Amino acid sequence: MAAKRKRLAQTEVLELISQLQAQAKITDELLLSFAEKVNGGCFSVSKPKKPKAMTMAAAKKAVLSNFGCKTITELKQNKNFVMSMTGEEISLKTKADWMKLYRRWVGVPIEEREMIGPTCINGIDVLENFRPWHVFGLNSKTASKEDVKTSFRNLAKVHHPDVGGNPRVFERLQKMRDSVLAQMK
Repeated sequence: MAAKRKRLAQTEVLELISQLQAQAKITDELLLSFAEKVNGGCFSVSKPKKPKAMTMAAAKKAVLSNFGCKTITELKQNKNFVMSMTGEEISLKTKADWMKLYRRWVGVPIEEREMIGPTCINGIDVLENFRPWHVFGLNSKTASKEDVKTSFRNLAKVHHPDVGGNPRVFERLQKMRDSVLAQMK
């Protein structure tokens, strides 16, 4: 069993930061040393492995499970699924179809987390994934309406078209805000 690491007090971390700032030139080695002290010991610095892309079979299994179904036929007859897909046509024959359903009903695929780009907020592409709590950086159980509005305003300062943001991203943020506020009573 690994030894429990000593957590540093805030004053200790602030002292380490002031020591770091006092250095004339901050090198990678100096930052690594700082991280090791804060982390409570040595850790290996290796390139993170790229997660494997989700397979169509895994996406299909997760979506079927989400609706309590074992087959595609059962899914097509499931009242909740039919109601949720009203007005949309999905063939359920391609990986893209299953990934769209996975994103909507199960979650963000592991290979699509920690993304960077003009349409990404907090590591996910907001045009691909409708995950308002993640995008707003809030906990759905503890956040208030004011928290949601504040988070939206902060994101709007960056993503509003008037300040150079992507109009589609801002529109998605508005939909996320509206859907979250509608759920809160």
